[in-house]
Amino acid sequence: MMVKQLKRFLPSILDTVYPSACFHCEKVLAGKLTLCEGCYTASVRISEGYCNVCGEDYEGEFSENPICPNCSDLKFSFQYAKSALKNTVKNRQMVISFKYGKRHYLARVLAKFCSEVLLDDPRFSQLPAPVLVPVPLHWRRELRRGFNQAGLICKELTLQTSIPTRKLLRRGRYTTTQTRLTRGERLKNLKGAFSVNGDLEEFRSIIIIDDVFTTGSTSEECAQLLRKEFPKVENIVVVTVLRG
Repeated sequence: MMVKQLKRFLPSILDTVYPSACFHCEKVLAGKLTLCEGCYTASVRISEGYCNVCGEDYEGEFSENPICPNCSDLKFSFQYAKSALKNTVKNRQMVISFKYGKRHYLARVLAKFCSEVLLDDPRFSQLPAPVLVPVPLHWRRELRRGFNQAGLICKELTLQTSIPTRKLLRRGRYTTTQTRLTRGERLKNLKGAFSVNGDLEEFRSIIIIDDVFTTGSTSEECAQLLRKEFPKVENIVVVTVLRG
């Protein structure tokens, strides 16, 4: 048991003992940075040409209020979603290494990308009385992984933006991985998986936080429950690191 626990926390221990280096180019860095200035700047953001509902990015001309073909036929319980980064090889590598490679320190820079959305996009920066709500993991999966990726991102986001985090959701039912499922299959897989965990207090806007937005099924299930349980909430929106 002690060996397994050591393996689980070894990456975090090494990150503390050895000097920080840029995740991409391995340039030695000072302080708590995880990307050098060049690699941070070169990380491809979703800055324009994206759906105003699901945040899917696309090339070419776009209207003043673009909505992708998928969203034109769907009705979500959240108002809109935005991902910070495009699904490039390097961006995807960061998220996978963070999520499955136990590189907890990457939460800082992934949260920094999300903070750009929260602070620079008027749709998010002007939300009244916002609170960050991480998408939860089932306790079995969190125990096996050693952490909840959305929870770590929220923790860093609160430090960077001063927007408080509240763990309003609990994942009570264990679900199979969603990786190879269609949107319909994902929604069916997640049905009834979440429950409310706590009160909303004085907050008027909920910002659901997760690592990746793919079909929107996880965000939709969370938003649907939150809207039902907290009908007085004015806004429910979604921010993720990566657009899948």
